[in-house]
Amino acid sequence: MKTVRLKKSANGEIYLKNHHIEIHDKSSRTNWVIFKILPVIFIVFGIFQIYGAILSASIFPIILGLISGILLFSIGIHLYFPDFRRTNRKELPISEIKNVRLKKAFGRLFVDFKLSDKSTRRVYNLKDGTDWNLIKTYLTENNIAYSE
Repeated sequence: MKTVRLKKSANGEIYLKNHHIEIHDKSSRTNWVIFKILPVIFIVFGIFQIYGAILSASIFPIILGLISGILLFSIGIHLYFPDFRRTNRKELPISEIKNVRLKKAFGRLFVDFKLSDKSTRRVYNLKDGTDWNLIKTYLTENNIAYSE
């Protein structure tokens, strides 16, 4: 068993075991809010914006209201797109992992585990590249595809 510690702000660890990967992190709790509640809020505000634009008397508020309402509504629908599904499972069996991808954004490293049910498990705040190298060696030992 190998252990990868996450940054102090993430407050978690990744345990690389023989037949599965265990992930204990704080970001799994926020995943539900970001990807389940936030799209509903966008959709509701988009509908209200469109409704307010329809009730407007002048042409300028109608056009701006429709454009902003359609944009808000489409952002909410896009977040519910099936290929954008995220999961917060704590245990990932090796047989269910299709590939793994390291991403860098805004100076942070995070890992996406693509699963066989087309969902993604994202782990935020890897400390540095040495942790990624440890994960890479584990993935090559278990014949799992990865990319950077």
